[in-house]
Formats: sequence, C-alpha cells, structure tokens
Amino acid sequence: MAANSALAIALIIVSSGVFSGHGEGDAVKVRAESNGRTEIQSSGQHGGYAASTGGEPAEPYCPPTLYTFGVIKKVLTDCDAAGGTELTPIFDNNEVDEGDPEVVPQRRVFTVSREDVQSLLVSPGSLEIQPDQPWVLVNTDTIVLTDSAEHVLVTQVLGYDVDVRVTPVLFTWDFGDGSPPLTGTDPGAPWPNHTVSHAYGEAGVVSISLRTEWDAAFRVEGTSAWIPVTGRAVTTLTSEPVEVVTATPRLTAG
Repeated sequence: MAANSALAIALIIVSSGVFSGHGEGDAVKVRAESNGRTEIQSSGQHGGYAASTGGEPAEPYCPPTLYTFGVIKKVLTDCDAAGGTELTPIFDNNEVDEGDPEVVPQRRVFTVSREDVQSLLVSPGSLEIQPDQPWVLVNTDTIVLTDSAEHVLVTQVLGYDVDVRVTPVLFTWDFGDGSPPLTGTDPGAPWPNHTVSHAYGEAGVVSISLRTEWDAAFRVEGTSAWIPVTGRAVTTLTSEPVEVVTATPRLTAG
C-alpha cells in the first residue's frame, strides 16, 4: 500500500435513537490532501460526524428532532442526550416505529382539575359588614361587601411549575335569618355607594356567610397560554355573631 494512501473510515450515526437502515440520502465524501491527511464526512438522513484521520477531534452533527412535553414542544438533537434528561420525550404515533418492540412510546399529559384548585390555598378575601359594630338595627340596611380578587397560585405537576389563576365570579350571601340567600356577581361596595344589603325584620342573633365560586385556568412553566379548568372552586366565609336589635324611641326633657 502506498505511503500517501489514505484509510477511509465511514462513521454512521443513528438519529432519533433508532437506526432504520441505510437510505438513499446517506453519502460519504472522501477528500485527500497532499500532506497525506484524509477527511471523511458522512451525511444524509441519519446525520453523522465530520471525522479526521489527522488527529483532530471529530465534530458531531446532530439532526434536530421535535419532542413534546405535555403542552411544551421543543426541538432537541441527539447531542442533547434526549431521553436521558429529566424531560421524558413524548412520541406521537407517526414519530416511532410501532413494529419495533424496543421503542415504547411515552405520553405525559398536564392537567389541573377542579379538585386540584380546591386543594390549593385560594385566598377568599374578607367579609365586611357595615356599620362596623357587633349589632345592627331592625328594618335598617345592613351592608355587606368582600374584597375577593383574582390572584395567581403556584403548584407543581409532573415536576414542572404550574401557575393557577383563580377569579371570583359568583357570590352568594346568606344573612342567617332564614331569608333566601342573595346570589349575584356583585362583590358589594361600602356606604354610601353600597350595592349589596339586607334589612332584618325582627330582633335576634345572626351570622352572615359568603360563598364565593372561582373560575380557574392554568399555565405550564415555559408557556404563555392559559388553559381553562373545568368546574369551579368554592370558598366560604362566616362572620362573628351579630345582634339584631330594635330601636325604641324615647322622649327626653329639654
């Protein structure tokens, strides 16, 4: 063999973790130089390396592969060691060879249920009664309101941070005297521009309660879209006992 002859080494790198055989798109280019160094490059549908017999390290070529993690989609390459990271790829049916017993499609779905939201520490806000005192008058407006507001909670699903946005949408007031509860979308307002009130018809001791229903949506770490949650979470607030009294007019001298 001549001294300046070159040894050609073909390197075939398998892409996407499964080798499906040589294809027409594969090719090997051999380029000889006068100094006796030979460079071999493999290219085509299976990807490859730019290799060298001159002692220089080979530079990998890593074909891009689309992986999906729940609602997260990311393009990775073989060099990213996809499948060996903490993010387990999800393969669609058309991305794997279902006839290969060694390839097992994995599917992980992000979901947040009404029960999940209910288990979170949703801040119900406050229940305020006006006048701000332990008693109210018969046949006089007792004003109620709440400062319940939209807020975002943070939890984890399948190891990912998930934002859960809750919004109060329905308020049910029970005034504790046996009258029908008052339900609406109005959280109330303070005197003199109050919008939710009740006049008691007789004396007694009552507790006022507020039931709030919350719509929810969630957003997975790394995404921008809010996904609605089916069903509503519920919070309940109850006041301290309030005495309903009758005012008796009295004549005074002077």
